[in-house]
Amino acid sequence: MQHDWIGCAADNFRKGRHGFEPKAIAIHVIVGSLESAGMTFRDPRSSVSAHYGVGKSGRLHQFVEEADTAFHAGTVVEATWRLIDPNINPNLYTVGIEHEGQPQDTWPDEQFRASTALAREIAGRWKIALDRDHIIMHREIRASKTCPGSVDMERLIREAACSPVPAMNSARQIRAAMKVHVRCGRPATSAAISSVIPMGSEFEAAGFTVSGNACWHETPAHDYVWAGATDRPNPAQS
Repeated sequence: MQHDWIGCAADNFRKGRHGFEPKAIAIHVIVGSLESAGMTFRDPRSSVSAHYGVGKSGRLHQFVEEADTAFHAGTVVEATWRLIDPNINPNLYTVGIEHEGQPQDTWPDEQFRASTALAREIAGRWKIALDRDHIIMHREIRASKTCPGSVDMERLIREAACSPVPAMNSARQIRAAMKVHVRCGRPATSAAISSVIPMGSEFEAAGFTVSGNACWHETPAHDYVWAGATDRPNPAQS
């Protein structure tokens, strides 16, 4: 993914990982702006850093190389993460992603898309599973923190596990070519049906995704409709 290299102070990270490799991705909130994170990480007195920062607009900043150790996870305090190794510094085997905003903020779609695409790329490079054991919240390592706040982790993991959902310049009206089921929360016929769209009716699509061999329209509510049942069976060419 395209991103800006920002870097951080030499005292705020360590070259290499002492023989370890990333096995999980830790999600953080900056409690401030993307720029403020960069200022903190470049301050040698702060002793903190992260590998990446994701802005509300979808901008990506990189502060530390993935092969190096960022100081993002901190001390292990009453960890609830199932895969934690209490005898090893979690910074050595995690990648840290900071997110612009406050703990109570709802992430804009642009921030969600950038974060899920980034997580997908990191997971691919290091063979990390895209599930709840491997995409974790900072507070699951350090219970004295509330970080990253109220982020929708289930949505983050679900969208990271799918192919990218391209942003459209504007929402599109799609017509149902037959009676179609709207699938709740994920692009799969095994997902619960949230509603039914009658044949000939129109609905709004904000994007699309590919799951397996099937294309799915994504609604603004992040539900899914199989594209083969619509007048736009190949959304990428629509």
